[in-house]
Amino acid sequence: MMIFLKKKFQETREERIKLLGENQSKDLERRIFLQTIDLNWKSHIQYLEQLRQVIGLRSYGQRDPLVEYKKEAFHLFESLLDRLKLDFITILMNLKIVNTSNENKEVKKPLFDKKISRNETCPCGSGKKYKRCCGAL
Repeated sequence: MMIFLKKKFQETREERIKLLGENQSKDLERRIFLQTIDLNWKSHIQYLEQLRQVIGLRSYGQRDPLVEYKKEAFHLFESLLDRLKLDFITILMNLKIVNTSNENKEVKKPLFDKKISRNETCPCGSGKKYKRCCGAL
């Protein structure tokens, strides 16, 4: 089963590299991995905070709260690493690349050669500020 998953993952990765190129594909993977770490790390910190609040009850059972906290925190960290791997691979396996047409890119280009302030209305006629329309970063 594990060999099948590795093979399938490599195939989808090679397809993505063919479509995007190696640099863009690695950049995409890096961004997805950082977002996955960020989301899971936030929940991990919340779990540790909840654990810290309830760990004092272990002393009623004649157990050292510090030792119990270390054990529980270690298990939480192991589950964090497993969740990171699973989430990252799941996202990359289910990722679909959609090519946009060149017409959309042409609309986003500035219509004038002069420098446009970010707070001016956009010359494309949308009525939005330039920084919220064609000048979006």
